Amino acid sequence: MILAQAQIREEVAKGQIRFDPPLEERQWHEASVDLRLGFKFTKLIAKPGLKVSLAYGMSTIADTGLWKEKILKREDDFGKSESYTVDPGEFILAQTYERIWVPRHLIGAVEGRSSYARAGLSMHLTAPWLQPSWNGLLTLEIFNSGPLTIELTPAVDKPCQLTFFQLTSEVPKEIAYGARPSDTF
Repeated sequence: MILAQAQIREEVAKGQIRFDPPLEERQWHEASVDLRLGFKFTKLIAKPGLKVSLAYGMSTIADTGLWKEKILKREDDFGKSESYTVDPGEFILAQTYERIWVPRHLIGAVEGRSSYARAGLSMHLTAPWLQPSWNGLLTLEIFNSGPLTIELTPAVDKPCQLTFFQLTSEVPKEIAYGARPSDTF
């Protein structure tokens, strides 16, 4: 069962689903919520001739110097919103503005929004599930496959949406997300 807006709001009111900072009214939809873009952007830098294996996770390339990170400020020195420009053919990682907590009786699914997709911006194409007991900022995989250069503004742009599904039973704490050493927040 997919939760409708009334059920999502009820879960939020009970403290079962949490968002920090709280959602704005403009983020609520019939059966999902939009998530805002955060301030951290990461870009994978190619190194000619380098070959990597991901069979044992991202830790194999975590400390290789292949990542460049940029953290924007809400406003620059002149009081203007800072933004990140995604060029055609560019792939970046970006975090959501909201930190999210999912209770053990729900699972969440994150998807890109169609208005961004129509401009060629693909959002979070893999690993769309927020497992029961998951909490944290989402890392979005963003790819610009269109011909336009796209400007993204943290805390303003809402490039993805989150839908919640009711599980048939609550996941026991000992096997919920975060119980295994391989789970990362």
